[in-house]
Amino acid sequence: MTTSEWLKKYNIKLKKSLGQNFLTVRSIAEEIVTKSLVTFEDTVIEIGSGIGILTEELAKRAKNVISFEIDERLKPLLIEKLKNYDNIELIFKDFLKADLSQIRDYKKLKYVANIPYYISSPILEKILKESPNFDYAVLMFQKEFGGRMIAQAGKAYSPLSIFVQTYYDVDKIMDVSKTNFVPIPKVDSVVLKLTPNHKNLEELDPDKFMKFIHQCFSNRRKTLKNNLKSIISNPETLLKEIGLNELVRPEVVPIETYIKMYKRLEG
Repeated sequence: MTTSEWLKKYNIKLKKSLGQNFLTVRSIAEEIVTKSLVTFEDTVIEIGSGIGILTEELAKRAKNVISFEIDERLKPLLIEKLKNYDNIELIFKDFLKADLSQIRDYKKLKYVANIPYYISSPILEKILKESPNFDYAVLMFQKEFGGRMIAQAGKAYSPLSIFVQTYYDVDKIMDVSKTNFVPIPKVDSVVLKLTPNHKNLEELDPDKFMKFIHQCFSNRRKTLKNNLKSIISNPETLLKEIGLNELVRPEVVPIETYIKMYKRLEG
């Protein structure tokens, strides 16, 4: 059955409040799993089961699949659709409220998911801060959001860009057209592979570092010097030591320079 037919069978109307845009094309799910390099040694965590199109493809390749779904209305649908697989654990819970420490520290742990787009940032932070050790995450995002994640300068460059590229090594996997979803969203999507950068995780406290970055971008119309005045009395000296012009704006400063500035302020 198609995605629409499954939803009709269980009389489920999708909720905008949950960001529900479900993948309809099985070949797209197959391609995502193939390019995620999932093997029979892997345990895969999925965030947002939907109607189980991606879940099923993961179960064909992985040792275990742990799939989180916030919408309990989908429970009978998923139980029927995935009944032939004994390696799937369905958890009907808000992933953002889940205690990830309860997940065993598997040898090979990966994340593969078409995540709810409206909570993309909180999901990235939760995985980074709370997850047991994992190899990488292959996640689908709105294309514009994905562009902000990988931007290195200019209008799209933001604290999100710096957070993602500081704590993850990012690779683009594939684009996905909006026509492959129901209901059809307004924008296309992109699948990115994010591999945790353990060196930066050890050296840069994520909460403190990102608080510093948000301050640097507190007013994009102002220079970086002016944005820094609320946390340091002599920003001119710091900028000079780092080799930056006093008139520089935050959207043109490279990530490596922000890291240098933060380390200098911290110690």
